[in-house]
Amino acid sequence: MHKRYKILILVFLCSIIAFTSKAQYDISSPYSQYGIGSTNLLGNQYNSSMGGISQAIRRNNVINLLNPASYTAIDTQSFVFDIGFSMMWKNVSTTDYSSKSFLASITNISMAFPLCKSLKVALALTPLSDISYSASDTILAHGSFGDDDYIPTRVQSFDGNGGLDKLTFGLAYQPTFNRFLSRFSIGVNASYIFGNIYRSSLLSFGGAEGYVNSRVEKNYNVSAFSFDIGMQYFQSLKNGDILCVGATVGLPNKYSADEEYFRYTYINEDAAATLQDTIQYLSNDRKITMPYSLSAGLSYSRPNKFLVGVDAVYTKWSDFDFENNNIAELKDNLKLSMGGEFIPNLYGTYFEQFSYRAGINYDNGYIYLKDKRISKLGLSVGLSLPVKKLGTNINLSFEYGKLGTTDNGLIKESYYSLGLSITAKDRWFVKRKYR
Repeated sequence: MHKRYKILILVFLCSIIAFTSKAQYDISSPYSQYGIGSTNLLGNQYNSSMGGISQAIRRNNVINLLNPASYTAIDTQSFVFDIGFSMMWKNVSTTDYSSKSFLASITNISMAFPLCKSLKVALALTPLSDISYSASDTILAHGSFGDDDYIPTRVQSFDGNGGLDKLTFGLAYQPTFNRFLSRFSIGVNASYIFGNIYRSSLLSFGGAEGYVNSRVEKNYNVSAFSFDIGMQYFQSLKNGDILCVGATVGLPNKYSADEEYFRYTYINEDAAATLQDTIQYLSNDRKITMPYSLSAGLSYSRPNKFLVGVDAVYTKWSDFDFENNNIAELKDNLKLSMGGEFIPNLYGTYFEQFSYRAGINYDNGYIYLKDKRISKLGLSVGLSLPVKKLGTNINLSFEYGKLGTTDNGLIKESYYSLGLSITAKDRWFVKRKYR
């Protein structure tokens, strides 16, 4: 057992190093300039392959981070470890142009284990958001050359990158002293939020005489805590099927962000911006006001055979505040998910033991631009391959999604995502008997 602990700790630490040392998020998304960037709300490969349903999901071999009450489903004598990876291909297009990008990354590292029969713990490192955008706008010359009101052609450019990650400690409790109360489970996720948000804006006059190019850079180092509270109620029916209801509340919060503000002039040399003079430097303490969210779900399952479920997530993004410049573009939004899982025969041939999953999700969009909500639609499928001698499942997922529209001069994004996760479950907390 001690050797297993050492191996697991080594794998966990190596995974964290790989996770946190990623160079940057390089999937370009113009919409990531709003809010805290593009957010990850589909959970791990198990959740995402069923459209992101999570609130009423309870599995003894799945770490369902989106509802902390689910941790009590972990066996009393078991230890579960999960690590996930994904590859994404994205196409960004308008009516006039399109561009493509690719990203491969670690999506989650998590583990769960019991403290006692009624109390279970989970630890996880996951991305919260990513930011990667680049845009420019050319403004033609105003007035006639030589006149007092003449302004030459100029180019405004906007760039941003970075993202936020979260380290989560989860705790769940299921009463065991009363038959009725034992159908309930409650849990809490306490997460440490950290990361960097970088934004820059440039104004270039293309070398026009008497005009100086300028650049503004803002760099935010974010460090904060957030809390989610979850609940599940599960009822076994006469035929052995299980009905489960779940809900989670994401509490509103203020993230601390240390801002470094640079404003300087520059000249263009060899297609690069060269600093001339620093006009202004400021160091400020900022706050990112995060809104509350409410999630609820319902599932119906037959153990080791099938599961179907639906979820709804409401987030009050209109309460979001960061730099006082995004409030007008953000609206309260609702996300709906539906999905399911089917196992042909858990005790049949190897291929009959596969778990087949599918789901769909629709988000009406919290970004509001040019009289349009930037809505999103996603379709997903998945497959789980058991490796029973090792107590391991290999989970595969595929998702196709589209975001936005080319109407009204807006931007449309479409993407394909392949996910892989390895979930290991083993009985570690067994007292051995010797004779």
